[in-house]
Amino acid sequence: MTREGAMHRRWTVLGLLVLAGLLVAACGQSATPTVQPAAMPSGQRVVVVTSLPIFATMVEAVGGDLVSVSAVLPPGTDPHTYQPAPRDVAKLAQAALVVYNGGDLDPWMERQLEAVGSRARVVALSAGLEPPPGIEAGHEHEHEGTPEAEHEQGVNPHFWLDPDFGIVYVERIAEALAEVDPAHAETYRANAERYSQEIRTFDEWAKGQIATIPPERRKLVTFHDAFPYFAAHYGLELVGVVILSPGREPSPQEVAQLVERIRQEGVPAIFVEPQFNPKLAQTIAQEAGVRVLELYSDAAPAGLDYLGMMRQNVTNVVEGLRG
Repeated sequence: MTREGAMHRRWTVLGLLVLAGLLVAACGQSATPTVQPAAMPSGQRVVVVTSLPIFATMVEAVGGDLVSVSAVLPPGTDPHTYQPAPRDVAKLAQAALVVYNGGDLDPWMERQLEAVGSRARVVALSAGLEPPPGIEAGHEHEHEGTPEAEHEQGVNPHFWLDPDFGIVYVERIAEALAEVDPAHAETYRANAERYSQEIRTFDEWAKGQIATIPPERRKLVTFHDAFPYFAAHYGLELVGVVILSPGREPSPQEVAQLVERIRQEGVPAIFVEPQFNPKLAQTIAQEAGVRVLELYSDAAPAGLDYLGMMRQNVTNVVEGLRG
C-alpha cells in the first residue's frame, strides 16, 4: 500500500469513529424525554375535565362523540366550599382540556392545576366578562341580607344563568376544543352554533313564560346570591337572599329583616337550592306565609343538562310567582 493510501484509510476510519460517536450521543439525548404540550393522537377522544357538571353538559353538546368529559364536582355539590380529593388530581393529570368558571366560584381548580403541573389547555369561561348594565360589579349595598352582599369583593361569577352568557360559554368551549383538536375544529364550531340556536329558542320560550307572571309578582328571594344575571335578563326583581354567603348563617336579626321584607314586598315564594340545607329557608317561608320551590345554579341534579336546568328554573319561577 502506498503512503497516500495508508493515510486515506486512516482518515476514513477516524471519520467513521467520529460519526459513530455523534450517533451514540444523539441516541443518548433522545433517551431523555422532553416536556411537550399535550397533543391529541389521531382517532382518540379529547379528554376534558370540567369543574362543574353543568359545564360538562356544554362540552358534550359541542364535542359529541369526539370528547370524553367528566366533572370534578359530583352533582348537587356546592362548589364554593368543595375540597378536592386525590381522584381529582388523577383526572386533571390526564386531561387535554380543562374547563372551569373562574372568579370566586371554583378557585380550587386553579390550585389543583398548579399542584398537578398540568399541560392541558385551560379555559376560564367567565374570564373578562362584565355584568350587564344595571348590575354593579362589586355588589355593595347598604342593607344586609340583600343579594348584592355575597360577592362584595368581586364580580358575581354566575354568568351562565343568563342565556346570552351561556352562548358565550359555548363559543369559548368550541374554540378551546378547536385548539386542542384542530382536525375537528369545524365540527366543534358547527355544533356550538347549533347548540347556541337551541339556547336562543329556549330563551324566547322562557320570556313568554315569564310574561305570564303579573308584573307586581315578579320578585325573587333566593337561597344565595346566584341569580342576579338570570333576574336581570328576565325582568325579575331580586328582593333578598337567605344566606349572605355559603357557610355563613344569618343572624336572628337578619332573618327577621328578611321575613319583614318578604311581607312588605308581597314576594310569593322563596327559592332554595339542592346543595344547601333548606331548613332555614323553610322556617322563613313558614313565618312569612309563602311557598318554597327549588332553583338550580351551580349544583344541578344528575340528569339535567344546561338547557334542562334552565328550563326547569323558568318553570319553577312561573309556578312560584304566578299564583
